[in-house]
Amino acid sequence: MNLAQKKLIKTILGNVLLLFFIIVSIVILTGIPMNFDIFYEKGSYRPNMPWSQIYESISNNFRMVFTGEIRDVDILGETVAEIFQRSARKSGIVLFFGILLSVVIGVPKGILDSRKNDQTGTFKMLQSLIPLSIPDILSIGLVQVLALYLFKNGITFLGIGPIEFKGDQYWYNAIYPILAISILPTAYIARTTATAIEEGFSKPYVLAARGKGCSRMRIIKNHLLKSIFYEILSVFPTILALFFSSLIIVERLFYYRGIGYEMINFYTSQRIDPIMGGIAFSYFMTVMAVLYFAILFMFNLLKDLLIKSKDS
Repeated sequence: MNLAQKKLIKTILGNVLLLFFIIVSIVILTGIPMNFDIFYEKGSYRPNMPWSQIYESISNNFRMVFTGEIRDVDILGETVAEIFQRSARKSGIVLFFGILLSVVIGVPKGILDSRKNDQTGTFKMLQSLIPLSIPDILSIGLVQVLALYLFKNGITFLGIGPIEFKGDQYWYNAIYPILAISILPTAYIARTTATAIEEGFSKPYVLAARGKGCSRMRIIKNHLLKSIFYEILSVFPTILALFFSSLIIVERLFYYRGIGYEMINFYTSQRIDPIMGGIAFSYFMTVMAVLYFAILFMFNLLKDLLIKSKDS
């Protein structure tokens, strides 16, 4: 077994242990009864229910999660597994095209931002820094305001519509959620790309290429492109966290019934029993944690392959 294989096994075991710890934490937290509270009485803090009841609720949550019974829990005529499959398709569309849009726009934008010596260099850089400095709820809200304005005035978007500013009845209802969720990651990728290019242009082999008369775009294409994508893959955990954290806000504001929307609905809907809602929330959180780590592991493998490609 060579060093690379040992490193891979160590990485896999580390991720599995971390994932197991996160899943156990999720099951414990979501297993606590929703009406649990701590009150102050006679100089001490006490729970509003016996500890044995809390322990029983958490134990029941563990049993349902790890035996798979949680998949068959009925929520308003649908099983938890059916709700997850339906909502995962919608969220998958938003996440996939959101990531794709962020890369397609962010990388070229970063290449333009890296031209510091141009008169418009500072302005271009600010275009990427401003979205990073404002709360994501504000940028998402601005997209919804734009969507509302276009719909109220009967204006089409990219020749489609007018598109309703909320809902998920048609395929094009995903356009605004995709735009809203990709703003911050696009700015982050653009800044990462610009930084990678700025650092790359100080390398000796790049300076030598410039001395031979190679154009800027040729240097980026032939010498820096792998470094750019390596840096993007290096910060991908942050980018993925931005997408997952914004998913709930985006789907809730646009009434787009994906995973994030359903997770909030389990706790806020008056039609769903609180206990059943908590159980369903446990399932969603557990599966989302597994998916997050699976995607993260896949991109870490891509990064390792890119390192080998760079070294060869």
